[in-house]
Amino acid sequence: MNVSTYIAKRYFFSRQNKNAVNIITGISLLGLLVGTAALIIVLSAMNGLEGLVRSFYNNFDPDLKISLVEGKYFQEDEVNPEGLLRIEGVVAMSSVLEERAILNFRDKEHIVSFKGVDEQFTRVSNIRSAIVHGTYGLFAGEAENEIILGTGVGYYLGYSRIDLGEPISAFVLQANATASNFSNAFNTATLVPGGIFSVQSEFDAKYALLSLPYLQSVLQRPGMLTGIELKVSDYEQIEKVKEQVKAFLGNGFAVKDRDEQQEVFYKVMRSEGLFAYLVFALILGIATFTIMGSLAMLMLDKKRDLRTLWALGLSMSKLRQVFFRLGLLIGGGGALLGLLLGVGIILLQQHFGLISVGDGYLIEYYPVALKAWDICLVSITVMGLSALTSYLSAKRLGISLLKQVA
Repeated sequence: MNVSTYIAKRYFFSRQNKNAVNIITGISLLGLLVGTAALIIVLSAMNGLEGLVRSFYNNFDPDLKISLVEGKYFQEDEVNPEGLLRIEGVVAMSSVLEERAILNFRDKEHIVSFKGVDEQFTRVSNIRSAIVHGTYGLFAGEAENEIILGTGVGYYLGYSRIDLGEPISAFVLQANATASNFSNAFNTATLVPGGIFSVQSEFDAKYALLSLPYLQSVLQRPGMLTGIELKVSDYEQIEKVKEQVKAFLGNGFAVKDRDEQQEVFYKVMRSEGLFAYLVFALILGIATFTIMGSLAMLMLDKKRDLRTLWALGLSMSKLRQVFFRLGLLIGGGGALLGLLLGVGIILLQQHFGLISVGDGYLIEYYPVALKAWDICLVSITVMGLSALTSYLSAKRLGISLLKQVA
């Protein structure tokens, strides 16, 4: 064993005397333990929250969404559906048409986005599992003017589950509407809600679903689409499938995966995660500076031993390595204990739900998700900060200190 490492281990594990040096070293270890545990817990909480919201979005968002790069509408025959389905990895396809509209129920109005879907929509989304009231009756032999409302849309209209079956009025802009004939620019339709879905608050307040043929008729846009949604067999291969779809469609169409469809949200989540990491890394940085105090006092406490080792021929660089490695041992010990504590708390939360989110939420307990990368990131952060403070402390050891020995 390297002599510097041997001496550093002796200083770290030999704690026979309860003096100030031991107390400060214990405080350093405790600070790193708490900071490390807090950082891994916060990162796991951010992962859990992102995973929860992502699961809500995934009930509505397709694996891949095709739309025009420029413009909004395109004809159904501009895309070869058989060709898309022959692409390896694509298992289902659904055509959609989206348009803004105004809904009116009794004395309340709300602006929504109509989403006309075909019979394959249930294969590319999990919308059936999101129905909280009524049923998903589109294309099930019900009236062609059936509509499925988001819970937020129902809230703003004052439309609840006891009103299901009561008609509502819709106003949509005509395809050929101009400013000169604005008074006659809207088509009206009477719609009958058959169900209410709940996916995510933003979607719930924005969308209402209708059958694609009926919406094309109301909008006076026969055969027109705004997008095509695809389901893939293995989302791990999404990039490969996306590139194949892009090559098949050409430059006129954009192909987006789930993250790109909600790009702003995921950017915000990543920014919040980065901010949380930086805040707790700063706290860890402050905690690691207690290592400097511990090493400085240990140098003073052990300067007689150090002078003896120096006199026996141990070089100054070797003596400095003793304190550098001792600092790493303190940092590594704090990181290890902190990770064990943090991971233990996370596992308890996952399996036993230590912290609940309260009543009125879709989940009972606060979500957490432990990732191997986060453990690596926390370990690298703690050890990096410990190495820096240990190096700065070890550099302070010089011949002048050793000559102070009486």
